[in-house]
Amino acid sequence: MRERPDLWRRIDTLWQDVGLTGVLLLIPLLVYVFTGTAQSLLDIALILPLAMRRRAPVATFTVICLLLLAQAVVFDTPHYGDIALLVSLHAVAAYGPMWAVSASLGTGFLGAAVAGVRWAQSMSDVGEAISYFVPLSALVVAAWMLGYLARTRRAYVAGLEERAEQLERDAAQQAQIATAAERARIAREMHDVVAHSLSVMVIQADGALYAAQKRPEVAIETLRTISETGRSSLAEMRGLLGLLRDDDFGHQPMTPLPRGADISELVEQLRGSGLAVELTVLGDLDRLDAATGLTVYRIVQEALTNTLKHAGPDVTAAVDLRITTDSVRIQVDDDGRGGTATDDGQGHGMLGIRERIAVHAGEVEAGPRPGGGFRVHAVIPMDPA
Repeated sequence: MRERPDLWRRIDTLWQDVGLTGVLLLIPLLVYVFTGTAQSLLDIALILPLAMRRRAPVATFTVICLLLLAQAVVFDTPHYGDIALLVSLHAVAAYGPMWAVSASLGTGFLGAAVAGVRWAQSMSDVGEAISYFVPLSALVVAAWMLGYLARTRRAYVAGLEERAEQLERDAAQQAQIATAAERARIAREMHDVVAHSLSVMVIQADGALYAAQKRPEVAIETLRTISETGRSSLAEMRGLLGLLRDDDFGHQPMTPLPRGADISELVEQLRGSGLAVELTVLGDLDRLDAATGLTVYRIVQEALTNTLKHAGPDVTAAVDLRITTDSVRIQVDDDGRGGTATDDGQGHGMLGIRERIAVHAGEVEAGPRPGGGFRVHAVIPMDPA
């Protein structure tokens, strides 16, 4: 996409150089038309190379220096075409390679010295030669400095453009990283909601199917629990999916995210599904901030859901929560066969737990516990304030 603007820029600069050359040629052309002098032809020859001063600055400067040397041999007075040396010197300082920048300045001083000696009325008149050399050297330095300042400014602008492009690339990368992180967060939440709720509903449905033949009243109560679990999960799913939509979903009421204080409700729900759970809480769950409370809730939910799915029948679980001034310690044990159950490789529960703990710079261990069963142990640091 940058090739076309660069091409137009080169064409534009070429026309600018041609225009400048044409303006400088007006005077010697008029002089040649009306007088036909040889000096006018030399002035035209000196100015013509300036049309390529930016495309080939070193070659342009070299040609003009050679023509000026020939002029110094033939003529002993300054002429209009001598201005081409200053313009080409400016071009070398602004657009030429670095080795030519210093060399052109030295060449300019040498030309000023040759002109001073040649224009003096006598070769031995040092004072008159110096009187020519000093102002000529000042013009050389001025032309060279203006070119070098233009070169510095161009490099500065190019650096700013490159920095702006880098900032745009960094902003795009940060946006991609933020999008990926948000997707991962939503995926964790959806997994926790779906895995837990569907596990409860499947267990309840199996129980209702079994009880429907012998105890219909139990089946009815179980189906009611399934219905409530499904509605609650659907509300949470709508809240999560609302984050991905661009309409006015944000103005609709949504169910708040679970907190640490909602763990007792979670345990009661699982007890209703047939899982014997013992809950021990030391400390105040209400003092947990929203992020920490949600993390604690999801860890307990995922651990108990895994127990429900993998531990087998007649299993008991124990949840131990200890809230201190600087940390929350979570331990979920069961006495089932979860430690020896085959992993189908499709679950993301433990990965989600580790990601949540990593956000808080905490620690988590999960695996078979001594004497059988499975244990999830996590520590979440907290600010004592």
